[in-house]
Amino acid sequence: MTVKGIRAALTQARKDGKVDVAEVDRIVLKARSGWGLDASERAELVKMADTFGDPAKQRLLQHLSAMGQTNAWVNVEAGGLASVKGRYANYTVGVPGLSAKLGLFDNCFSMKGTAKADGLMKVAIEGQSLSISVKKGETAAQVLEKVKAQLPSKVTGVLLAGDVQPFDVASYKGGAAVKTDTAAHLMLYKPESLGLKPGEVPMKVVVTGYGAFMGITDNPSANMAQKLAEAGVKGGIIEYRRLDVTTDAVDAFVAEMRRSPPDVILSMGVSHWKAQVEERPENHLGAANDGNDRPMTERQVRPGGPQELKTDLPVEVIDHALEAFGDHRVVGTSKSDAAYEPDRSAYLCNYLGYNLATEFAGTPKTTAGFMHITPDTPVDQMKAVLEAVTARQLEERRAQAPAPRS
Repeated sequence: MTVKGIRAALTQARKDGKVDVAEVDRIVLKARSGWGLDASERAELVKMADTFGDPAKQRLLQHLSAMGQTNAWVNVEAGGLASVKGRYANYTVGVPGLSAKLGLFDNCFSMKGTAKADGLMKVAIEGQSLSISVKKGETAAQVLEKVKAQLPSKVTGVLLAGDVQPFDVASYKGGAAVKTDTAAHLMLYKPESLGLKPGEVPMKVVVTGYGAFMGITDNPSANMAQKLAEAGVKGGIIEYRRLDVTTDAVDAFVAEMRRSPPDVILSMGVSHWKAQVEERPENHLGAANDGNDRPMTERQVRPGGPQELKTDLPVEVIDHALEAFGDHRVVGTSKSDAAYEPDRSAYLCNYLGYNLATEFAGTPKTTAGFMHITPDTPVDQMKAVLEAVTARQLEERRAQAPAPRS
């Protein structure tokens, strides 16, 4: 899709006066055809996004953040686009009885059904065209096994059983698919680009920032989260999230993370005081208006919970990583800042930090926590933080892995 094509698609979408989330999905999927977005297409979409409503703008930024991780993103084209629902695009693949889904923000290629006739399914992965001969009676798992056997040399696939539901986040965990499975999904990744050893699967890394509140319409924490996602991280695939500044949004996010725990969660909020790791969240939500200007009642974050918790983030590891910036360092921890004081605003930042500490402090497979940044916090320092946390978590995973059989 050319820049001219993007302009035409956006003009068509604006016939009703707006561009909604579904239209953004369709436009980006068209732009991705032909193996991704080039620099001019990306710039055009970013420019146009300034005229979108906030939901559509954030949806576009999610797309661009995912695809910007060139070390992690695997581009897939399959059949004709039928519809978009939730996190997935539904495709027809030209074989009766079989349908496919492609992840919008991850590398999931999912199939469902049993072939009702012989056919030929054509798929392009990382620009390499694959022709899959399908026989009547073959299941989704059998067809995906054939796709896996023809993957480009730098791409690896993990074939898992089950249908990926439209609003679920796909992962590299689950039961292996068997040939009788009529629903299966192939998770794709590039081990060499991610710095992974043979047999290792990517870590799931979630970075979040907050949206508008109290007159701040362009929240630096959301911008930082997006930039970290676009930069990518060795060992993992980053998912970018922008959270509304409400207890409902935080509760929904934490519940989702509980259902499908990632390896790393780094959440951020903006401060006009200083950038630092929030090491001691407290069990207190103050009386104030949230980001939607709705009043919040003063209460405990978790009734009956400890008054104060320790962050689950590895503070010493973070502090060591930041030492390299010397006198230019602006991100603090209690290990290096004699004047360190934890956030005591009792606002949504602390609310998220306390919830993350409650859910994940006793879960070695996930490290999670909250940090404040300022509008001037350098991206390279926060990138160093994320790299250090992810690398440490990868070391922990490797240490816990069973010894190879002799």
